[in-house]
Amino acid sequence: MEDRRAIERMLDAYFERYPDERPRLERFADFVRAFDGGELYDRRNFVGHITAAAFVVDRSRRKVLLLEHRQLGKWLQPGGHVEMSDASVFDAALREVREETGIGPERLKPLERSADGGGVPADADAHRIPACERKNEDGHWHFDLRFAFLFGGDPGVSVDRSESLGYRWVTLGELEAMPDFGRIARRLAGALDRLDRSR
Repeated sequence: MEDRRAIERMLDAYFERYPDERPRLERFADFVRAFDGGELYDRRNFVGHITAAAFVVDRSRRKVLLLEHRQLGKWLQPGGHVEMSDASVFDAALREVREETGIGPERLKPLERSADGGGVPADADAHRIPACERKNEDGHWHFDLRFAFLFGGDPGVSVDRSESLGYRWVTLGELEAMPDFGRIARRLAGALDRLDRSR
């Protein structure tokens, strides 16, 4: 599992690519400076913890997969908590896609990789999670690292009904119009345009 230094390098690379994001993610950077090792991912750390997510992009149809989250009642990208058995946050994102949609890593291609072969977040976010009495959880922060993957297979999805009520593929225009997704929709559209030009 990645330690504080590895996450700081990932955030530094992200801020180098998107310098205007630094003020919005100040809480995220402060959290990483305050914790290390397993504390960064521990679900019982009610200051917060790092989570992993994935935008699954159907390149040919230019659509993105969203799941209707059972607990939060929102349409969200696949994602969740990082497990101690995950080699990295990138691997956690792949695992979450497989668990929540049935789409295995062999059917996904990272939209971008770093020079050393690691995953490069397409987005990062810090958002408050409300307390949940059923799970005996206090309110806390999720510090989300979000990766983007190209998918060109059958658009049918096998949803984990314990976590999601359903799924849908949305166009990039639809995604941009949804609260909290405008930034990533524009980034995905730009990345797809660059891929198309490089063909």
